[in-house]
Amino acid sequence: MELRLLGPLEMERDTGLVPLGGTRQRAALAYLLLHANEVVPTRRLLSAVWPTGRAPGTARKILQNAIWRLRRTLAAPPGDTDAPELLTQAPGYMVRVAPEQVDLMRFERLAQQGRTALLRGDAQCARQSLRDALDLWHGPALSDLVEEGTAWPELTALEQKRLDVMEDRFEGELLCGEHLSVLSELDAFVQAEPLRERAPRQLMLALYRCGRQADALDVYARVRTALVEGLGLEPGREIQQLQRDILAQDSRLDTPAPLPPATADSAAHTPSGLWPGHRSWSGADSGAVPGHEGVAVTPAAPGPPGPGVAAGPGVPVGPGRSPEPQDAAPASGDGYAARRPAGVLMLRFGLGAEFDDLQGGAIDRVLDTVCELAREKMENSGGCSTMSVGSVLLGVFEEAPDRADCAERAVRAGIAIRDSLSLPASPFAGNIPVLKGLSMHAAAVTGTSYVCRWPSAEGSGRPWVGGELIDLCEAMLDSTPPGEVHVCDETRRRTEDSIEYHRLPLPAPTWQVRGAKPEAGDSPCAERDSELELMTGFLSRVRRHSTPHLITVLERSEAGRTRLLQEFHRRVVNVGADPVRVLSGTVAGPDDVLSVPATMLADYCGVTCQDGAETARLKLTAVLREVTGPDRAAELLPLLNTLVTGARTGVEPLPVLRAWRLFMAEAARPTPLVLVWNNLHRADDALLDAVEQLCGENPDVPLLAVVGARNDLLTRRPGWPRDVRHTMTMRLAPPADDALDRLLRSAFLPDGDPA
Repeated sequence: MELRLLGPLEMERDTGLVPLGGTRQRAALAYLLLHANEVVPTRRLLSAVWPTGRAPGTARKILQNAIWRLRRTLAAPPGDTDAPELLTQAPGYMVRVAPEQVDLMRFERLAQQGRTALLRGDAQCARQSLRDALDLWHGPALSDLVEEGTAWPELTALEQKRLDVMEDRFEGELLCGEHLSVLSELDAFVQAEPLRERAPRQLMLALYRCGRQADALDVYARVRTALVEGLGLEPGREIQQLQRDILAQDSRLDTPAPLPPATADSAAHTPSGLWPGHRSWSGADSGAVPGHEGVAVTPAAPGPPGPGVAAGPGVPVGPGRSPEPQDAAPASGDGYAARRPAGVLMLRFGLGAEFDDLQGGAIDRVLDTVCELAREKMENSGGCSTMSVGSVLLGVFEEAPDRADCAERAVRAGIAIRDSLSLPASPFAGNIPVLKGLSMHAAAVTGTSYVCRWPSAEGSGRPWVGGELIDLCEAMLDSTPPGEVHVCDETRRRTEDSIEYHRLPLPAPTWQVRGAKPEAGDSPCAERDSELELMTGFLSRVRRHSTPHLITVLERSEAGRTRLLQEFHRRVVNVGADPVRVLSGTVAGPDDVLSVPATMLADYCGVTCQDGAETARLKLTAVLREVTGPDRAAELLPLLNTLVTGARTGVEPLPVLRAWRLFMAEAARPTPLVLVWNNLHRADDALLDAVEQLCGENPDVPLLAVVGARNDLLTRRPGWPRDVRHTMTMRLAPPADDALDRLLRSAFLPDGDPA
């Protein structure tokens, strides 16, 4: 079984090609295969099959019929256990298929293998993998559908990936001395893609090595004319430097010596990385697309480039030098080149389909802002970003006697970056991105690495770091899920006293970072200390006077508001000897009336998601009898049982909310109760009434309700909260120059609304 997307859409079995039906049916299958092994929401699939504004009223029914026919087409013949499966899985559909059965997935695997080989300096292996990847293409991706008018952003992204891989292959050919064999291909590529600067650099180098210096300089002139006249831009620094090197006939541009096949021993001692400022690949000059991570680098012996010389494509730096000496004396001035203890943090950012509707400039601003935020966090932890290649960022934390352990600094930087780009974890929810579709992956390793700094006019410049430590970090990053920070066993061993970890069930010792262990006086929300003091003071009044109080926290930023509520939750639980129960929940929307009351009730009764309906009912019954007495328990049980068992379809919410209020009031009498509500501006009127009535109808109950919301709440309820005697409303302003606010602003066009 083979499914082909890199050309016309085709499905082939041992018996030959399989008919795939009409245009709509093939379009649905193609789009699901572009997102193989992922759930594609029905609404998104409908938009793909019918362009905006052209879907008929019966589109959903037509799609369902197409899915039914596709299931029959994909069904496995007798004896075939590896056939793809088309599954219905909320909120849409998914094609489950083995990666080797889809040419696109094989292409991506081979391309990644080639780039990894380039990183470790194995040019021969790299060019073979990249050749194999490109051989899978038999025309434009889904060319039959494109001919019929299909124009998905994913197809543009695929074409850009193909061009990136072609440039990577040219890089490998040049490193192997094959400038003659790729000259005609390079020339055609540059004519077809005049605004991509990497391929012209490669063509200039190939022409120079063929003895055609004048033609090489003519390529530069053509590129400069196209950029200046078309966009008003000067060529990049790298191609300008290469032009100067050709004019000077720099010896480093000469054809490299033949490369021997890579061995395990040589690979282990070949540094990976880039000279600072040298980008062999980046989104800026390669037409990169969101979510695409790729790099083609120049293997280079460590040591600073000569004066006025920058490494060009396929140019070995420092000919004749050992690739990684076991040790080296410090360089003159304040530079050095030596094997040193260091922590390494590698990050990869991705932008999902949610960003497809943004213009290219807005996407670039998002990636630039995310990288800027990450660099700030690295520097705050005593590290330095050494390399930025597309959406991959590398930072090094060198061992120093006047600083904390390099491993701890690397991990804390990863935690800070993760927490800056996501909403907090429990008590409200698992980590979720501040921008839907924005993903971050991070890996940290510790050991001895080759670190090189060279003197500059301002002192020692940014370091270059290479060696097997980078390879280990990259391998770990490839297996790190979005939103997580993984570390090696050595890093965990050196930081386990200050960082909380979870052991991962992987063959190699790998650990997932949970977070930094709290220290005395440590507060992740220090800039809100005055607000937190007021809130804890209200809780003291609740305890002292046994009266309900309500605090409303208003802030436009959900991230800042959520962090404040989380820190209040932590302080309430951990401070003071008097017992207090804290229940919390986040309102999802106006249709989600009973979800948060159900969450709070289940938490109080100890009901978990693993409990069946009968177990949940028994736990609820026991708690009701203890809190309200047998008679009241019998009255409340039928209504509250719908909350803990999940059987809420068709339930009238008002009687259930009334029973819930009665229970919560009784539960607060023996032990003060704190109810934390986030995003209450999304609630419907029935839930807002329930929160007000809980505090207003029980004047002698020690209960504190803390509500987080946007200002929209006061627009809907100008008198909020009504009939509650003890209230406080806090309007929070975002911290000055907040990194998250910069990120949110950058994600939208100038006239967009970051909220």
